[in-house]
Order: sequence, then C-alpha cells, then structure tokens
Amino acid sequence: MTDLLISLAERLQCAHVAVHAPVWNAELIAPASPHDVAGDIRSLTRELLWWMAHERADAQMLNRMRLKSGGPIVPFRVLLCPLREAGSTVGLVAAIRGRQQPVFETADLGVLSDAVPALEEQLRVSAQGQVGIARWSALDLEVIQRFRDGEPTCVVYADLDHMHAINEAAGLAAGDGVLREIARLWQGRLLPEDCIAGHLGGDRYAAVLFSHTINQARSWGDRVRKALAGLNLAGTAGHVTASLGLAALSDRACLSAALAAAETACRVAKERGRDRVETYATGDTTIMRRSAEVGESRLMMDAIDAGRLVLHAQPIVALEAFAQPSRFEILLRVRDHDGQLISVSEYLGAADRYQLLERLDRWVVESVLRLLKPHAQQLLAQAIRFSVNLTGQSLAEPTFTDFVRTTVKQQAVPADLLVFEVTEGAALRNLAATRRFIDRVTELGASVALDDFGTGVSSLMHLKELAVQQIKIDGRFVQDILSNSRSDALVRALVLIADRLGLHTVAEHVETEAVADHLRSIGVRYAQGYLYGHPQPLTDTLSALLHGATPLPDAPSVKIA
Repeated sequence: MTDLLISLAERLQCAHVAVHAPVWNAELIAPASPHDVAGDIRSLTRELLWWMAHERADAQMLNRMRLKSGGPIVPFRVLLCPLREAGSTVGLVAAIRGRQQPVFETADLGVLSDAVPALEEQLRVSAQGQVGIARWSALDLEVIQRFRDGEPTCVVYADLDHMHAINEAAGLAAGDGVLREIARLWQGRLLPEDCIAGHLGGDRYAAVLFSHTINQARSWGDRVRKALAGLNLAGTAGHVTASLGLAALSDRACLSAALAAAETACRVAKERGRDRVETYATGDTTIMRRSAEVGESRLMMDAIDAGRLVLHAQPIVALEAFAQPSRFEILLRVRDHDGQLISVSEYLGAADRYQLLERLDRWVVESVLRLLKPHAQQLLAQAIRFSVNLTGQSLAEPTFTDFVRTTVKQQAVPADLLVFEVTEGAALRNLAATRRFIDRVTELGASVALDDFGTGVSSLMHLKELAVQQIKIDGRFVQDILSNSRSDALVRALVLIADRLGLHTVAEHVETEAVADHLRSIGVRYAQGYLYGHPQPLTDTLSALLHGATPLPDAPSVKIA
C-alpha cells in the first residue's frame, strides 16, 4: 500500500498522498512526513476533505481552499477523490502539494482517478481478516442525516467481558473469530431494520437504534447478551458475554455526548457484575462518578493530542556541601483552554482507570529526550542528571521497556543523563516486569530510583529484589521528622541500610533549613523540596544550566506517579 502511494506521489510530483478510509480502518500518509506536518494533513483529511468527499462523488481539484468563509487559506493544494463501495463514499485519497508548489491541472485529476480502483482493492484486501464491520468514525454523517427530531433514538455502547481470557484460553485466532462472529451478529440478524451499527475498536461496538425508546433498546440489549452467551466458537461456549450501556439521543448534534453517556453506563454495568445492560441516568451516583471520569479522561486525551502538556523540572540538591543542583526531577503540567497551567493530579484517577498513563509516560520520555538531545554532551560534562517518573501501567506493558531503549538509542542521548523513578507501589504490582525494566535500562547506562520508599509493607524485600541505585524517602516521613520520633527513627534506619547497600538517598518535601540540617546530620545524601526551588519549565532550566546560571524557582507542580 505504501509503495503504491509513494509511486502515485512521484507521478503527480506532490509532497504527499494521504488516505482516510475509516470503514477500512486505514489512515496513511506517504511518503512519511514530520510529526507537525502529518498532524496538519490528518486534520485536513478528517475534517474538511472528509465532508467534501461526501458532497461530491467525483474527483475535485482544490488549488485554493479556506477552512471556513473568511478564514485563512489552507496551506496546501489538493487533488481529492472519494473512495467508494456499494455506491457509498467510504473514504478518500488526497494528493497534496504545498502552497509554494505549482497548481494541479486537469491532467493530474485523470492520473489520480485512474489509480483509485487499484487503491480501493488494496484497501479491501488489507481490511479482510479484521472485524468486518464499519468503523464507528465513518458513521457520524449517516447518523446525522437519518436522525429525525422528535423520534425516540438510543445509542448503545457494548464492551465484551474478559476477552483477554478467551485469547489466553483458546488463542488469538479464536479470539479474532469471536470478534468477527459478534460483528456479524451485531450488524446482521440482531440489528433492527434501518438502524446503524459500528465497530469502535478492539472488543467494543456501538449502535444507534432509531424509533426505539430506552425500554425497547434495553430489550434489544438483552437479546444481544443472550445471543452472545449462546456462541460456541473454538471452545468458548458460555464464556462470551458483554456489558452494554444505553443513552438517549435527543439532538443530532449531540451524538458524541450520547456515545460518551452510553460508555459511562457500560462502565457501570461492568462494575455491577458484567453481562448486563445499564441505562444512563443523571441521578445515579455511580453513573455521575463514572461520567466525570470519562470526561476527565477525554480532557487528558485532548491535552495530549493538542500539545497542551508542559514539562517542568525541580532541582535535587546534594546536602553535603550545599552544591548547586546537579539533578532535576521532570514533572508534568497541563495547559487548560484558557492558557493557564494546572496540576494534572485531578486527572490521574481517570487516566489510570482508562489506561492513559502509559501513553502519558511515552509522551514524557520522547519529549524529554528530544529536549535533551541538542545539549546532551554539555549536560553530561556538567554531571547533570534528569529523573523521569514511570507508572505501573507502563512497567506492566511488555513493549514499554523496548520502547524506552529504542527511543534512547534513536535520539542518541547518553543514557547516563537519565534516572528512571519507579514508585514502590508500582514495583510491587509487577516485580518481574520491574526487574526486567531495571536490568534492560541499566544495560544502557541509565539509573533507576525507587520512589516513595518506605510506604510499602515489604520495603526491605524490594531492596533485595530490585537492583536500584537510589531510593527516595517518602515525603510524609520527612515533613514531620523534627516532631515525630518514629519518622526520625524510620528515616535513620533507611539511611543506614542504603549506605550498607551502596545506594544514594534522596529526601522529598524538604521545606526548611532546620529539616535540611537534620537530614544532613543523619547522612541523607540529597534533598528535594521548595527550600531549593519550585518546579519551573524544563526549557528554562536547560537554558540556565547551559549559560551557567542557577535555575530560578517557579510555581509548584505534580508528577505522574
């Protein structure tokens, strides 16, 4: 497929050829382009060109476009051709030139149109073996066109239960067979006439039931559950169940909101035992809590996609000689729609529940390495180190360790600059995965710290199990160390053990000179807290370090951990 697009780009002498075909689960740009350019092209194809492809069934030459009347001119020249199946538009292919390149001409339209049949065939072939049902993203326009004011309409969100257990017990091939069979049921004999069903991805499906009240939709949902329970594919009899959520669709412009409400109800169905149907009701406290979390998770995803995450750094200072900061912990903030920097802590519960933490960790790792790369050797010569927090979700993901190693190598950043911080709780949840991560990143030359140390029930066993180079003493022991003899005794014991094991100790939440003096007297090596500086933008920290200045304090922040 990529070869065909590159060949087409060469024939048309254009910068890129893009394909957006949600029904075939395809979104391609060839040749590969920088991240920011690819983002602009994807936005163009998903929004403006997608609607234009539905308006006309023939190819179009668009040498001058505006996103809206009176708006700025789009910085691309475009040849647009819809992709069709069974008389309907299911996608588009767009040949793209920059505004500085020559305009497209009529002959170019012929070249693109001639290539479309082969492109459509390849897309159909590549889609075979997938679920076999239209992607939900391709159905928005159809729902809007078919919605009738005043007609009762419901959105259904379905999520299969324990799909991972089926994959493990019967194999991935059997699991794929289950997904295909469910797709046939979902859009075939189970779907009422003139209703719409689609695939959300993975083991999640959605449907819009026109002329259905909530009670009628609930009855349909129960029929779906019973049909799934009767499946017997590759020994899965009795094991295929689904949780379903329902929500009313009262306005065609609120489809995404109705789908989010149905998703919330589906989450509640899982909490209440799975294999059941729940209806979105604003008075249900569980629904309200889950609805808030769904909203928070979507806000976080939007912040990631829109580039509104910001890296900060807080100094970690050697206590022995009041040294200038030589270590910094990377922290994270999010910029809201008003441009204000806010704490991410309020979103972390939702990010954890909806499996967004690994995506955040990957963004942080890539962004830190990108910022360090131009100055890596100068920072290394100053013996500067940067600590990056990782979450338990990332450590449990089998591909994450290799992602970190590959990214470090690709960016050519010396691993000696990096310290990866893992909370004791995250390490406890998956010791085997944590050990593998530590072994693999220390091979590169990076260090690993055990964060929030002392809070677990088996902290000392963790020191035996995990080959870390540093422990960070939980700030709750540090804050009252002068007034609480038990905190003082625990910190002293941790320092003694760390010294015997050759580990560095870092005390968190150091806010007064008196606490710093006491920590120094009992042998703590490093301190971190507002006494030494609030977090500030990482770019400002790097600028100060590279120009020989001391990084200045800023407002506080929160780490993802």
